[in-house]
Amino acid sequence: MKTDNYKFSAAVRNNDLLRDSFNKLTKTTFGFDFADWYEAGGWGELYVPYVMMDGNQVVSNVSVNRIRFDLGGVKKDYIQIGTVMTDEKYRGQGLNGKLMEHILKEFEGTVDGIYLFGNDSVLNYYPKFGFRASKEYEYYMVFDGTSDSSIESLEPYEIQKLDMAQNGKKEALYREIRNYFTDPENKNQNDGMYMSENLRLYQFWMAAGFGDCIYYMPETGTYVAANVEGQVLRVEQVFGKRLVEIPRLARSFGKGIRQAVLGYTPVHKELFQVREHKEENSTLFIMGEDLQRIEEKQMMFPVLSHA
Repeated sequence: MKTDNYKFSAAVRNNDLLRDSFNKLTKTTFGFDFADWYEAGGWGELYVPYVMMDGNQVVSNVSVNRIRFDLGGVKKDYIQIGTVMTDEKYRGQGLNGKLMEHILKEFEGTVDGIYLFGNDSVLNYYPKFGFRASKEYEYYMVFDGTSDSSIESLEPYEIQKLDMAQNGKKEALYREIRNYFTDPENKNQNDGMYMSENLRLYQFWMAAGFGDCIYYMPETGTYVAANVEGQVLRVEQVFGKRLVEIPRLARSFGKGIRQAVLGYTPVHKELFQVREHKEENSTLFIMGEDLQRIEEKQMMFPVLSHA
């Protein structure tokens, strides 16, 4: 594909010159790049930038992230569109639109659905390509100190915060994540919609900041990505086959926790309260009938699956 004087490429990952230019544009646009992820071997074939180049300079990009999910034992193959950007000097020429059209044509009829998260400035842009805005829902528990909902009398889990720089700790976590979704005997007790077969995206999130929020619980043999914000415990992900009781987990982080909010859809939704998930300057856009279940069944894409 070629548009006027611009060249198209989907071969960024293994081209040092293009990858460096792509990283520079990402750094300028979003404030981060993929250099460390690539150097650590995390950038695999499932993340593919589709770029427009002016000479050897990447000036526009739309990335495809192929993500497989397990929804209650049913395997789904979705594409998440991300890292949508155009160099400020090249905007207004329709470069992103050309890339989007190319991607949608390439994957038409080959996946179960395509989705993306767009900011408030593009609410009218993505519907032009056939996307529609959709709601997500988050699950939470409130502990208000009354006799019925107090967690202070519960026995806390023993939790060990991981130092990911310590020898073997990171590797053990990655083995558990891999087993978490590749073991055919896995009967997931925690996540009703979890990302499978994409260890590299988990590795990206560990490198991007969640590596400081990983805890191991010997009693259940599980890992938890969680952090405390005031009186709120945010449980972003549970890695392991055994059920983690959220009230006990909250108690493990101290007596001051008054609410636990999940960053994923729990298997046992009936144990939680539910509300519409709202993230500032972010809207979910979906394409394909299959993805309608996210809204209809009050689900959400796990935080650690965002690309």
